[in-house]
Amino acid sequence: MESPTTKKRYTPDAWETADCPFCASSNRSVYERYGSEKQFTYVKCNNCGLIYQSPRPAYNQHFIDAAYAEYYQFTESLNANDAQKVRHSGTAMFQKEIDYIQQFDPLKTAALDIGSGMGTFLDAARKYYPVVLGLDVSEKMAKFVEQTVGVEVLVEQFDDFVSPIKFSLIHMSHVLEHVPNPNQWLQKAKENLEPKGILVINIPNKLSLGSQVQHFFYKTGLKKQFSSTWNDPSRTPDHLFEPTIRSMLYLLKKNGYEVLEYYTYSRKDPASNSSVGSKLFNRSLKFGSNLTFITRPL
Repeated sequence: MESPTTKKRYTPDAWETADCPFCASSNRSVYERYGSEKQFTYVKCNNCGLIYQSPRPAYNQHFIDAAYAEYYQFTESLNANDAQKVRHSGTAMFQKEIDYIQQFDPLKTAALDIGSGMGTFLDAARKYYPVVLGLDVSEKMAKFVEQTVGVEVLVEQFDDFVSPIKFSLIHMSHVLEHVPNPNQWLQKAKENLEPKGILVINIPNKLSLGSQVQHFFYKTGLKKQFSSTWNDPSRTPDHLFEPTIRSMLYLLKKNGYEVLEYYTYSRKDPASNSSVGSKLFNRSLKFGSNLTFITRPL
């Protein structure tokens, strides 16, 4: 395995100054700098509270190829022996999630998973939905899911997606923070939802307890940056923004969504209801590392 010192450094071919991806405000302040030489910057929107990159690498093909190189390399290495990993690694986790969120979907006609990866959510969703469909950017991954899970996955961007049917559930797990046009995605989701359909968004929680502790160390100089992985010079900042509860509530209200429920969660407890301690930490205090928003268009 290559060491960080031997890996080729990622250098953007251009930079762009970005206004807030949620509210378009230019009123911002520096939140933290990061990267192997602190060459990247997160700023905080003083209007809606979103933390986002600015200036950021220009969102072009060079950036996309660099940001998702590891994902494409991973998909190229997939083989039939990996089929069991689908059910043993991720399906159980997503089964807990779908068992919980299905109570908010009275129709249960069809489910769309955007960024379907190894098909773990699709595999779990079949328990409740007669029609399930995935979207992914990797042709190799799509074929893997179709062959091992038996679910169709379309290889296309959500921006270009045209469906002959409406969905009662659209699921986005850790994809929204990668797109430059989150407002357009929420409007697109609304167009593809059944009346009373739900949109479920899973995202990182930038203001989780762990992140806030790391940020405190960063601001006081006790730690150079929030993640040791950024010492890798080849690392690409693929998260264009880091959501917060305040900013997500703003984004959803702006785009005409009713928030049915939201909470933080861990991968071991995606519904945050397995214990009293989990409910306190993730549902009352909302200190967990990830966020779930269960929403419905107004």
